[in-house]
Amino acid sequence: MKTPLWKPRDVKDTNISKFFDFINEKHNMKFQTYEELHKWSVDGKSSWDFWRLAYNWLELAPRGIEDSGRVVDSKVTGNLLPPPRFFPDSMFNIAELILRGTKDEDIAIHFVREGVKGIAKVTWREIREQVTAIRDAMLNFGIKTGDIIAAVISNSVYAVCLCLATLSIGAVWCSSSPDLGPEAIVDRYAQVDPKLIFADDGYIYAGKLIQLQNRISQWSETIAKLAPSLQGVVIIPYCKLAMPMSKIRFGLSYDNFLQHARNRDPQLDFHLLPFSHPAFIVFSSGTTGKPKCIVHSAGGVALKVRIDSVLQHDIRKSDIVFQYTTTSWVMWLLNFLNLGVCRSMLLYDGSPFHPTPTILLQLAQDVGVSVFGTSPRYLSDLRNRGILPQKQFDLGNLRIVTSTGAVLSTELYEWFYGGAFPSQIHLISMSGGTDIAGSFVGGTPLLPVYPGEIQAKVLGMAVEIFDPTQRGPVSVEASGGVGELVCTRPFPSQPLRFHGQGGANKYESSYFAQYGPKVWCQGDLIRRFADTGGLAILGRSDGVLNPSGVRFGSAEIYAVTETFVDIKDSLCVGQRREWDVDERVLLFVMMKDGVKFTADLEQRLKDSIRKMYTSRHVPKYIFEVADIPYTVNGKKCEINVKHIVCCRDMAVSGTVANPAALELYKRFQNLPSGSESKL
Repeated sequence: MKTPLWKPRDVKDTNISKFFDFINEKHNMKFQTYEELHKWSVDGKSSWDFWRLAYNWLELAPRGIEDSGRVVDSKVTGNLLPPPRFFPDSMFNIAELILRGTKDEDIAIHFVREGVKGIAKVTWREIREQVTAIRDAMLNFGIKTGDIIAAVISNSVYAVCLCLATLSIGAVWCSSSPDLGPEAIVDRYAQVDPKLIFADDGYIYAGKLIQLQNRISQWSETIAKLAPSLQGVVIIPYCKLAMPMSKIRFGLSYDNFLQHARNRDPQLDFHLLPFSHPAFIVFSSGTTGKPKCIVHSAGGVALKVRIDSVLQHDIRKSDIVFQYTTTSWVMWLLNFLNLGVCRSMLLYDGSPFHPTPTILLQLAQDVGVSVFGTSPRYLSDLRNRGILPQKQFDLGNLRIVTSTGAVLSTELYEWFYGGAFPSQIHLISMSGGTDIAGSFVGGTPLLPVYPGEIQAKVLGMAVEIFDPTQRGPVSVEASGGVGELVCTRPFPSQPLRFHGQGGANKYESSYFAQYGPKVWCQGDLIRRFADTGGLAILGRSDGVLNPSGVRFGSAEIYAVTETFVDIKDSLCVGQRREWDVDERVLLFVMMKDGVKFTADLEQRLKDSIRKMYTSRHVPKYIFEVADIPYTVNGKKCEINVKHIVCCRDMAVSGTVANPAALELYKRFQNLPSGSESKL
């Protein structure tokens, strides 16, 4: 039996213990263990009871609003496709939920920006005032329920207030980080046809000021041609850079935008709408083309995030919460929703290692952070730099550290509890996705933490492990086998749809092509350990790239390689072997006959990828290969190559047209984990 690194303590004070008491009293149940509660939460008819009781206990309903208590429409058969509508009689507004019960004088956000001294303390009064002004200006622009508001924006108070104002109207919010290149912005926003786009004038990262006028000019011109609904591109003076509006298609300064408000004394109001009304569009990684536009409902996301944050990870009203993220990542959305469940939030924009590699730890100490959200890459960087947080900082307030975006290795667990952090801290590894705006598997304060393992399946999520080599739903969970992570019961944060032409077909093919409408297939490889009950995510079973938790698709890399006339073909995969801390991206190029692969070409490739997207998209290694494997249907065999370079023994499908080409990639199995290779 493995030895746990952390054991539950003060269990009676946890949110989930209080939920236990609520369930046992309401249903005359006698639940005593997490396993019992989880089984009940996903078991047939009782799963509907779970969602209803969670909805009530987490107090999602607006005050004074009652509903019939129906969890789903009576016609629901248990299929996940089409996604059932939860709480069909409930009225809801997510901005009202977040702002409900807040006190004007309390600190809502501690805001820190790279390059700007000090910690700005933003009160709930200031938040409300900004939201009220933005909302009124939006209404004057004719923004109404269901319209789409987009933003190319940093992780800032501006982003929070703009999102709250959007949601208060019942409009739909989508955001991207300003470090994305113009092509990436166009790929996302031309598809959703926004009425307004808000854009930062610049940003600072790793000590460099990046001016965005030229980028905004490029993407605004293109989007204006492709998005007929666009009425304005509002420039936020984030870095206070001079930017002539005449250079921007539909350009409007932020001050002028606010001056268009309808009322001198506007009032903050909320449009109460159905629970399943759309609220967010988040973007997939774009593995096979342009990113998919995933539409999430207001109520579904709110309920799911509160279950994850409050019940699974035990965030309390007394906590100060921090999550390192950008606005392109679904973690920004989840962190935004945490505003409604904690005392206040530390919001940070900039490099996590500038001006010092301990800046985030210093801020956690100074602000008194009790829940610290990060990634395996960040923890690995701390370890590699020889930083021992508990010896250099007072982390007495820190109660929970969450990690997501990639697999948390056994070595990092052991480093964490081997003296790097205080032993009483609950280290939580979780895994879910943009697709579900939450977690399938994660933490719980009721179970121990074992090295290299995620603690449990999340409440309400009917997670099973199916054999990917079988055509039907054959479970390999009991045997400890590696299989596909699937979900076999409906859940409220399923996407409503994929926005745009062909969305229904893309939705079905993304999650239900393998097992049909009753089984959601996430595309992750997972196993469960019989001795502990813990779980391990072993990587993607599709072609999504995930270095340092930054998810993107190979199609974005191919969009660059295809512009190089000397490159005949290319293939891009992620590599993360059992001993690797993080995934890194490998790019293989096949040159045209008679053309040599040179160091100059390699550098130009990297520069082009960085310019089109971000530095985090740049492959760790670029190698020349003699052949690219394809299926008989003309698709690149990314998954096969990924299994090979990750040293996994997986059967080669008979659909590979040129299987001999796969042999070429075995020599990349032993790449060094650190310094550059000259293979």
